Amino acid sequence: MTSIVKVNGAARADFLGLLPGDVWVGCRYGAEGLAGSVNREQFLALRRIKPAAKFVLSFNEYDTPHEKRLRLLDELAPDYYEYTPPDPLKKAEFAACMERLGEIEVPKIAGPFPVLKDDMSMIREREPFAEMTRRGTVYFLFDVESAVDADFRLSTAQRRELDDFWAEFPALANDSFDRLDTYPLQNQHGYSLDAIVPGTDQSARSGNAMTSAKIVRLLKTLR
Repeated sequence: MTSIVKVNGAARADFLGLLPGDVWVGCRYGAEGLAGSVNREQFLALRRIKPAAKFVLSFNEYDTPHEKRLRLLDELAPDYYEYTPPDPLKKAEFAACMERLGEIEVPKIAGPFPVLKDDMSMIREREPFAEMTRRGTVYFLFDVESAVDADFRLSTAQRRELDDFWAEFPALANDSFDRLDTYPLQNQHGYSLDAIVPGTDQSARSGNAMTSAKIVRLLKTLR
């Protein structure tokens, strides 16, 4: 059974205290006071609260130039750097992103990549994922719609295709979970859960965002 559970929006001391010690904490670096983001001091304080946790740091890359990201990653030393790559069809932009990744020594997580019942094109081309792997990407985030929801459920053939892809490229799955221990896909390395962050714009939330109480209940299904 998988053991990785990454919780986005867990960068709050009160919420973090409810989670297992080995949770993966998704943190977004941002301006002080911006809901859902952390500054330097907050990030370091959270690490002291959960010393056994893995901390994943992402940025608004339009607001944080590459050189500043390099400095912050070196200073804060997260366990993983999370990024969203350009569309591989935009070849020049994708190639430039890969060059920048080569300068980042922190292990990387890429995504999220959508997998929809009516559009599974994201997993049809393996070479972009292979290139990201060569650049130090060790996990890929996938938003699945859905392996469990009766209204949007992937077919058996589609689930098999996705499982085959995940056997090659290590995945953290996000879905409309009710439980984690009975998830019908098999080859994911773990799960990515989106917590509703107080004060954030509802329109910016993930479609699978859930309350902190539901996340705590979901984690108990893995025990």
